[in-house]
Amino acid sequence: MAFSYGTGTAIQFSDATQRQVLELGKKIHYYNPSVTPILTIGGRASTRVSPVPIFEWMEDEYFMKRSIKTKIVTEGADSATVDVSDRATTGESETHNCVLRLERQAMVELFEVGGIYSASASGGSAALGTAVTHLICVAVGKDCDLTSPTDRHVQFVGAHAHASIAAAYNVEASADGTDLIVVDAAGVLTLEYVANAGLFYDAGTATSYYGHNIGGFGLGNLADADYFASNSGPGQGYAEGAAVGVETRKKVRRLKNCTQIFREPYTITGTAIAAKHYGGSELSRLQARKLAKLKIDMEWALLTNGAISLDSTSENPQRTFQGFGVGGSAGIVQSNNADLAPAAAAAGSLTWDISSGTLKQFDAMIETIFSDMVAGSMKKTVFASNKWLKEVTSMVRSGTNSQVEVEMGSDATGGLRIRRYYGPVGELEFIAHPMLNGSYENYALAVDFANFDWRPLAGRDVQLRRDIVQDGSDGITDEWLVEAGPEIRNEQSHAILKLQA
Repeated sequence: MAFSYGTGTAIQFSDATQRQVLELGKKIHYYNPSVTPILTIGGRASTRVSPVPIFEWMEDEYFMKRSIKTKIVTEGADSATVDVSDRATTGESETHNCVLRLERQAMVELFEVGGIYSASASGGSAALGTAVTHLICVAVGKDCDLTSPTDRHVQFVGAHAHASIAAAYNVEASADGTDLIVVDAAGVLTLEYVANAGLFYDAGTATSYYGHNIGGFGLGNLADADYFASNSGPGQGYAEGAAVGVETRKKVRRLKNCTQIFREPYTITGTAIAAKHYGGSELSRLQARKLAKLKIDMEWALLTNGAISLDSTSENPQRTFQGFGVGGSAGIVQSNNADLAPAAAAAGSLTWDISSGTLKQFDAMIETIFSDMVAGSMKKTVFASNKWLKEVTSMVRSGTNSQVEVEMGSDATGGLRIRRYYGPVGELEFIAHPMLNGSYENYALAVDFANFDWRPLAGRDVQLRRDIVQDGSDGITDEWLVEAGPEIRNEQSHAILKLQA
């Protein structure tokens, strides 16, 4: 029996558009999951529309840590460890080696302006300035007096307990040209929070400055006779009827990223549209493969894009968002980036030497990426090459009574094969990523999806633009288009790992 559909074909609506399901908007996360697993699993994360191409967010951390140990090396000697830097202004006291660049953003949880910390240095020739037993924080992050401060910089003045006044700390000013912190490649600096710096006394005379605003006094004018009163801290109580205690302060960080335009056109002649083809409609085939190409371009940019580029001087800017930065040092992931971290087998290393690596070393690497216990969750999704998965499985098999749990994904947003590894601190979900091959086969990307959002520009989420070139030719040109970017918060909760033979 013959069926009549009137004009058009069975796969068209009455307005001649195709009936095949198009991957529009958020459904991009459900399309071909094995090709672009980050966007696929990203369906777990929220998609929040941005009203403008440049979007921003704020970050802060609790003042929760009470002690840290960190390496101390000179600026540039090893960009993975702590840098000790000179301030931008020279010729003043407290200008030499008084700024630390911490290894991880999570370490900044120890510091607020006005905090007093007991300090000791060990290893090689590492030391503190003469008579310095404490460090007082006078700036955090981009407020540090450096030419190019980062969010991981902390600036100090030296101090020691006052000889005759209880709950007071004398400034120990360094002479011009003398280091506050003497560095060594083998050196380790141990800091422990003890109290808050209160009212500042200039040679015994009370000023209007406190520990949290001492920077306004002019740090170059400090002298050994100056001191801070202190009446609060974790080991100190308050007397009955005591006055209000002193405070510490820290500014909120303001970060940004941008949307990037991805376009993928395709052209088909009128004849090709009309003709029958093996394997279905040629137009549908083009739509599907060009959508896959668009997704792959987005995924590749998300993986490998480095620094943000706003092209702000152009009338028609060509913006590029900042991605995770796999394979480089300019992406969002800085704290836990194997290309910025100590060598394999070193403490805090994110590079795993597979020629001699052990399960214990692998667990040490996992402990490093789970160092932040507040902003980060205790489960991370690791996108890795087949080489990575092979080495992890081999490593676990060689361990005693250990195994990797393997199961098919059941989440509707995934459908991907997941291998779970339960480390000493957190849980890792390993997923094979087809783009981490070739020159990227030694890399793996750990993503904390609690700190990841996809931000399409309003009205510019994934869409199919039809017949966009109307020049009278016998055919049509369609285009897939999206303008979006990632909001990757708390960069220390993500990690880039690396194999080393």
